[in-house]
Amino acid sequence: MRGFSLKQYQDLKFEELFEQYKQQVYMQVYAISKSEYAAEEITQEIFIKLWLNKEALKDIKNIGGYLYTISRNYSLNYLRKAASDTRLANELLRVAVINDNSTEASVDVSECQKLILNAVNQLSPQRRLVYKLNKEDGLNYDEIAVHLNLSRHTVKNHLMAALNFIGTYLSKNGVNPTIIAIFIFFYLN
Repeated sequence: MRGFSLKQYQDLKFEELFEQYKQQVYMQVYAISKSEYAAEEITQEIFIKLWLNKEALKDIKNIGGYLYTISRNYSLNYLRKAASDTRLANELLRVAVINDNSTEASVDVSECQKLILNAVNQLSPQRRLVYKLNKEDGLNYDEIAVHLNLSRHTVKNHLMAALNFIGTYLSKNGVNPTIIAIFIFFYLN
C-alpha cells in the first residue's frame, strides 16, 4: 500500500470491483427488463448502493452471488414500479411492440395511449393534477399531499377515482377488458 492512503486503497478496490462486475450486472438486468434504459438505470443504482455501503462488502464471501441477487431483486422491483412511471411504461410498451412485430398490436397500443390521454384530459382539474403528479412526476401520496396541501386520504381518493374514470372511458371506447384490467392493476401498484 506504499504511496496510497487507506481511503485511496479502498476506493481503488471498489473501482476494481466495478470494472470487474459492471458488464455482468448490466447483462443480467437487461435479460430481465429487456430495456437498455432500465438496465443502465438499475446498474447505476446498484453500484451507487454498493459504493455507499462499501464497508459492508468486506464481509461478503461470494461477491458474484451477492451481485446476482441484488441485480435480480432491483430488476424485479424496478419493473413493478414501472407501471407508475409513465416514461418507463411507454418504453416497455415500445419494446413489447417491437418484439411482437405486429402492426395491429402497435396500433392498439397507440390507440390505447391516445384514449388514456383523452380520459385524463376529461378529469376535473384537481384529479388531473393528482394523476399527473403521481403517474408522470412519480410523486407518492404523501409528497402530493404536501405539494397540494391535501390529506393523504384525499390524494388517494382522487387517484382511485381518476383510475376508475379512465377504466370506464377505455371500456366505453371498445378497449379489450383484459387490457383495462392490466392497466388498472399496474397503476394501482
